[in-house]
Amino acid sequence: MNQIRHGLPLLLALCLLAALWGCDRGPVPSAEAERAAVTTEAPAPELPASDRQLLLDDAPAFPLCEAEGALYLRLRDLPGQAPVLTETPAGQLSLAWEGHRLLLRAGEPEAELSDGSRRTLSAPVLRGRTDWYLPLEGLELLGRGLVYDPAQSAYRCLRLEEGPALLCNGEALGSSLLWGGVPVLEASLLAERSEGSLELRGESLCLTLGGRVLLLRAGSPEAELDGKALSLPVPAWQAETRWYLPSDAAEALGCVLLQGEDRVELWVPTQGPELWFDGSALGPTRSFNGIPCAGLSALARAAGAKLEPQQETLRLKLGKRSLLLRPGSALLETEADTVTLPLPLLPQGEDWLAAVEPLAEALGLPRKDAEALVYSRMEPSETLLWVDGRKCAACGLPEGPLYFDLETLMGPAQALPAEAGGCLYLQAFGRTLGLRPGASGLEVDGKEARLSAPVYAEAEHWYAPVELLSLLGLSELEDPELDQRYYTHIVKNDSLPEGYRVPILMYHAVSDHVWGIPELFVSPSRLEQQLQAIVEGGYTAITFEDLDRIDQIEKPVMLTFDDGYDDNYRELFPLLKQYNLKATVFIIVDDLGKSHKLTKEQVKEMSDSGLVSIQSHTMSHNFLNQMYEAQLIHEHYDSMVALARITGKQPFVMCYPTGKNSYYSRGFTAKYYQYGLCMTGPCYVTGEDPYLIYRYYVPRNTGMETFRSYLEG
Repeated sequence: MNQIRHGLPLLLALCLLAALWGCDRGPVPSAEAERAAVTTEAPAPELPASDRQLLLDDAPAFPLCEAEGALYLRLRDLPGQAPVLTETPAGQLSLAWEGHRLLLRAGEPEAELSDGSRRTLSAPVLRGRTDWYLPLEGLELLGRGLVYDPAQSAYRCLRLEEGPALLCNGEALGSSLLWGGVPVLEASLLAERSEGSLELRGESLCLTLGGRVLLLRAGSPEAELDGKALSLPVPAWQAETRWYLPSDAAEALGCVLLQGEDRVELWVPTQGPELWFDGSALGPTRSFNGIPCAGLSALARAAGAKLEPQQETLRLKLGKRSLLLRPGSALLETEADTVTLPLPLLPQGEDWLAAVEPLAEALGLPRKDAEALVYSRMEPSETLLWVDGRKCAACGLPEGPLYFDLETLMGPAQALPAEAGGCLYLQAFGRTLGLRPGASGLEVDGKEARLSAPVYAEAEHWYAPVELLSLLGLSELEDPELDQRYYTHIVKNDSLPEGYRVPILMYHAVSDHVWGIPELFVSPSRLEQQLQAIVEGGYTAITFEDLDRIDQIEKPVMLTFDDGYDDNYRELFPLLKQYNLKATVFIIVDDLGKSHKLTKEQVKEMSDSGLVSIQSHTMSHNFLNQMYEAQLIHEHYDSMVALARITGKQPFVMCYPTGKNSYYSRGFTAKYYQYGLCMTGPCYVTGEDPYLIYRYYVPRNTGMETFRSYLEG
């Protein structure tokens, strides 16, 4: 009893203490409350700084923190709008920042978004003694894009948001994506729409578009375009297998971006056909949806139009035509109507891209080639040109000089392939020309020369001012009555190498049928023997067109035939072709087509062969030494024009009828011709009086010994 009495006070005290303790604790806490209590009472230490930094918007870089290999962002470091951090009674953290809200719990990797959905992070949220730490990837839950730039050892983070509707070449593709306020585009979209290509090179992406090469590195705003540095407003970034690049990179590759309030229009080009405008090569066009486009300024310059930029419009004037355009708009206003273009006027730096075909049509510029884009005001001229006997249609621009197609020279000329720079080298009449389209400067045998108007090139055709023919050494003869010009290779008497002996043989008719003065006839068989002697003796039968290279001919001889008998065509011409020898025939113009005389058609055929040089024997075959001025002009000039109309070549040698001439008549010969031939006399020596050239007469019964002595001069 005493023991119970002594221990009772102690037992009561213990029971009271237990009761008091139970009242303080309340009900048994849940596991979440226990974890919160533990976290609140035992916060983690502050996280150490990492060597990695974060570039967030335009704020200065700041270091990240690191724990167990994971990177963290201290929430109080968020720049711009201050984050709102609220701890709930349950120990959770409510983070509100720039319209986004997250519910986080220290020690757990989950985050709850404002819509109630949950996302799992790769590392838990941590709470220090005074700060909360969010795994770096959590920024993507706050509407940001995150990329790593190894060159800077830093992460770049920009605001990522949905933009207005995106159209690519007019096709709707959903909403655009804005990163840091800059439209970003998927690289595969550009490659697909532009017939380009994508290639991974290590950690870089190579995008090739329209021959241009763009090299991008994920996370870096620095890129390379065709080997040159290019700075972008935001970095390229990679999300799994997809690459995104800012619109500036696409524009650097030749794409066009039009930004409006409700849409972003991306125009991706492919390479279009070559474009020629009034003879100027503008290079390849840029094609959008198969519609070739070119720079408006370049088109205006090439077409000779005037471009007048106004406040929000552009006015293009060509002659009496005036067009009004608006950048970004597909409407084209003319004096009488409004036309809808297939594409809007697209910006290109300080210039604009315009659809070529409808614009050229509105300007009234005709298309010259159904396949190629060749536009020109070059129109046929009524003037007819003859280039060394070849007919050539002239052409020209309005109120411009006369042009001709260089293809006309392809007979006596050789065109060498155009170089990469567009220069065409042409060899003609012993000279080499170097021409460049759109340029008035050129090369003649390696020396610089200049034309009064530029050379034009349209697709495969090259056009040059007719004055180019003079640079080739061709002489011009105008025929105002027929509106024709003749350009002929003549050899001027003052340009000959001097002191070279050239025996000249004189014949008339070639026939066994003697119907006139017997001495004027030589039989075809005898003539053939003489031609054989020329060949066997190593002589070269030449014409006056060959005298400029007389120093290169070892044993020259000339065969001349007076009066223009028709047997020169029937008998002589076949022999010349058989032995490949040349001869000169002097024509009495008034006798053409008469009995026993050549026809115009026969004269033209012989001239075109290159074996027969057609020269003048006057109009009437009357004595020049007995004529006055008007008669001498008629005999010299009119015969020259008459023969040029037949052969397309200007005669430049006059044969005096029966050799009669005077000092007075030779003055007219010198005015119109380079050489004047007499009858019999000594051997011709270059450098002597070119208007008193004598010949060896070869009559009907000339023996071979005498003939060979003539050849020896």
